[in-house]
Amino acid sequence: MRRVLLIVALIVFCAILITPVLADSNDSTDQYITRSYDYVLDGRQGTLSLALSTELEDDYLIKKPKWDINDNASYFLAYLNDPAQKQYIKTLADEIREETGNPDDQARIATSLVQHITYEKGTKYRYPYEVLYQSNGVCGEKSMLLAALFKELGFKSSVLYFVPENHMAAGISCPAPYDFQGSGYCIIEATHPYIITDETAFWTNSRQVDWSMPEVIGTSDGQSLDSSENDYNDARTLIKLKLEIYATREAGGTLSSEDYQRWYQIKGKYDLQ
Repeated sequence: MRRVLLIVALIVFCAILITPVLADSNDSTDQYITRSYDYVLDGRQGTLSLALSTELEDDYLIKKPKWDINDNASYFLAYLNDPAQKQYIKTLADEIREETGNPDDQARIATSLVQHITYEKGTKYRYPYEVLYQSNGVCGEKSMLLAALFKELGFKSSVLYFVPENHMAAGISCPAPYDFQGSGYCIIEATHPYIITDETAFWTNSRQVDWSMPEVIGTSDGQSLDSSENDYNDARTLIKLKLEIYATREAGGTLSSEDYQRWYQIKGKYDLQ
């Protein structure tokens, strides 16, 4: 009888020890959230999802690099290359690869996805992981996230830091004459949907504004966007139509139906605002 009681007591004792472990295991699902990200490729809409660790988000909230005004590159690269977030950036890049086997279209999906993340004005900086987790970001944060995705997708990339304008854009390697100011990179405005190579983000209506020469901060080596001519031609057509619209409006006229059709076709292809 004593032996039976001893066995029962031992079973109860073990159950008490195991129960917290099982509870912790069940609670582990509460340490992740799932975010969804929209993109548009050639007029086709898609959505990708990513599970993100709340614990890592909490770590990043108290972890910030120090900014040396004489070394902008080290500061921004510290955000972009922090190893803790790499697995999540890689997972998202792998999901992009599953959407298409065309590397250039993978870059376009990454571009559209980041552009569709909510833009916020400001000068703060957070890690790309935080942008994914909080689903918003300023120009520099979104540009660094895009560059991080390009890196995982195997592209040569950069961030373009415009010091006088206090602005940042992303860059992806592309051949001349499609690159920005001879930098070797096609410019990508990350704040909102813009066509790759479209540098008109600073324009105010019909007023053309010249950019300063940016500090080009290389973020990865790899392949180029070889089909960038397609984006460049669409962007140039859109810019031409944009200027024509402003001019005809000021003159009290309207564009031809053919021009308007082309305007809306390009806007729909890239989901432009």
